[in-house]
Amino acid sequence: MVYGVPVQGRENEINHMSTINDQFVSYKIGIDSLVTNQQKGLAMSTSFPLGTAAQTSQGSTSIIPIMQPIGSSGVLAINQRTITPEIFTVSSNSYITNTTAITSVGPIPIPTTQTYSNAPSSLLINMMTVNAFWNITSTGGTPGSVAIIGSGWNVTVNVTPDIADCLSYSTFPNGTVNTTTLAGNCNGSDLTITVVKNGITSLNRAVVDSNINPNIPYSINLLDPAYGLQSVITYPATITFSTTGNPVLTSPNVTAQYAYQQQSNYTYSVPLGSLEYSTNNNYWIPQSYYTQMGGVFLSQIDGITYKLPPEMTFVNNGNGNITVNVVALAYDPSDSGSIGGSSPAQVSTSLESNSGSLPYAPVSPNTWNASINITTPDPNAATMWVNYLNSAANQTGGIPNTYYTVGTVTNGSYITFNGINDGQPHITLQVTAANLSASVQSVGNS
Repeated sequence: MVYGVPVQGRENEINHMSTINDQFVSYKIGIDSLVTNQQKGLAMSTSFPLGTAAQTSQGSTSIIPIMQPIGSSGVLAINQRTITPEIFTVSSNSYITNTTAITSVGPIPIPTTQTYSNAPSSLLINMMTVNAFWNITSTGGTPGSVAIIGSGWNVTVNVTPDIADCLSYSTFPNGTVNTTTLAGNCNGSDLTITVVKNGITSLNRAVVDSNINPNIPYSINLLDPAYGLQSVITYPATITFSTTGNPVLTSPNVTAQYAYQQQSNYTYSVPLGSLEYSTNNNYWIPQSYYTQMGGVFLSQIDGITYKLPPEMTFVNNGNGNITVNVVALAYDPSDSGSIGGSSPAQVSTSLESNSGSLPYAPVSPNTWNASINITTPDPNAATMWVNYLNSAANQTGGIPNTYYTVGTVTNGSYITFNGINDGQPHITLQVTAANLSASVQSVGNS
């Protein structure tokens, strides 16, 4: 009995902790689904067995009470892990979306050479024809156009006669049809774009506006993703604009619009909170499982390790370019409570309406430097975080340690990404705030 009862109790508690681990994994998958699908306000319920009593303590010798292992109990708590809240902070020098207005620079007359230090959200070529239904003979047969030349790329915006309207058809006695003769009067023109990148033509007179009207302004946004120029323009960018062909254009100009601006110290900070299960094991090591920042962690007296990693992804894109993607999962600090015993407890969790992506500009790269800080009064947690951050950046993400620094401070851990220090942004930073509301209640007698 001295040997058998503790062995059975130990096995019961090991199996129970395995069940707790599985329940936290299931809970994490459910939370990930809420965040990924942006199911705001939809409550998700998960049940956790708090202890082994009434679940696993009954064995073949249960008719003799003294030969039964003593059932364990546990406590499930929200925002009770540390007395001082643990805080997630991300700060960066980034392009941030301008939520008040779009700033325009221009219109600047063409021809000109302009230097853009920051990446605009759109780069508009504005033009109109004096006569959209122009006679190709009287104008010499050369369409008017605007030429845009950058480093390793060039674009031509043309006023192009509609070829279907400009060809003259004739039939020879042998039945062949001649379509090579231009008609004397072309009754239609299109606005087209030709794009050349690194000497290769990717678009050749692609029609942007067909059958354009005279004396009506038209705009082409060179940074439209359809033209594929965003990835080849590096900033600061010096761009030359000029006109060619006959003067069928009136006052062509260029306008740069900025839907975002560079902010040298944009900061987002939130108390993380946690959902934690703490056991009162009688025969096995006292353990605590908790979920925080989308990770599942196991805490014992000798330290903390992560069973599933937090919602942070660091990727080396080569040439000093880095992608940092973070989902900042945080429990509402006003939600607080705990329930103990051995009966099952149920946690109801929902995604709050103020969740969503932070306003980092949707350009790549958009950040010069970025720092992630985890403030915690728990020294074991601080050690775990610095180990995780270093592993996620270097081993998982493949980022050379010359591009980042990681370490601990008196109240937590940090990682700072710098990339190549050449004055240009080399980091693509994306952060999603996922604020959770949670409550816990018993579903049985404790």
